[in-house]
Amino acid sequence: VAARAARLPARRVAAAVRAAREDSPSGDDNDDELARRAEMTYADLPSVPGGSVLDCSRAFTVDIPPAIVADALPDRGVLQYVRLPAEEYNVLDSSAVERIDVGTFRVNAGTQKILMWEIEPVGTLRIVPTDNGCEQILLGAVMNDVKARRTGKESVVIRAMNASLKDLTMRNAVSAVAGASGTDGTAIRCQIDVAGTFTEGPFAAAGSQRLCAMLDWCLRSVLPWFLEQLAADYADWASGRARGKRTVNVTQVAGEILAGGKGQLPPGVAESAVERR
Repeated sequence: VAARAARLPARRVAAAVRAAREDSPSGDDNDDELARRAEMTYADLPSVPGGSVLDCSRAFTVDIPPAIVADALPDRGVLQYVRLPAEEYNVLDSSAVERIDVGTFRVNAGTQKILMWEIEPVGTLRIVPTDNGCEQILLGAVMNDVKARRTGKESVVIRAMNASLKDLTMRNAVSAVAGASGTDGTAIRCQIDVAGTFTEGPFAAAGSQRLCAMLDWCLRSVLPWFLEQLAADYADWASGRARGKRTVNVTQVAGEILAGGKGQLPPGVAESAVERR
């Protein structure tokens, strides 16, 4: 029963979206009808008895070329980089990171359109310094309903997703470690731990096995690409070169992320053993 229920959410919502698109004219004006039909289907989804338990961790390391470390400006080693304040990382748009308290930041991913929903993911992070880097701890995450701001009509799906997100915990430990050469401070290691017990929303309906498998795939896919970006940003920062938002080829990035999910890692990136706390 649990396995069957876990397969239903994505299939039934996707089927409702396809049916609505086939029956309705194209264009942005059709979004409300698509959302209405999909959300009616979503509201009727069964939940897995007892909810879902998530416990998933992955760790990867990227080597920094020795020449980049050797030629770094004073006080610009790998350890200093991984201890940078959150708004000084340049992998994402730094304007999206807002300091709200000492060691606490709000990260806004901007408005994104997924199918017929418009969302604005926002997370609050606490940065805790460690001996060899820092830990980024998720204090809370929410998907703001952008369309509801305009129309006053709240999305059932987005509300349900937020009901799940309130029970999500995440820790990202970023550290300077020894690289393949064995020299300390010549590699960046990143371990992400995600966990939670969910009794509401789609995470609860998915079932523990399906939810853990999905998050594990996400971490395996995204972390190698993310570390590759960190290594490139460190190279610019260490040399004093201008650091700007990089031009992104969406197709290429998607291919690299999917390759990571299949175990095809970028040069210099390797999976590490997870360190249990």
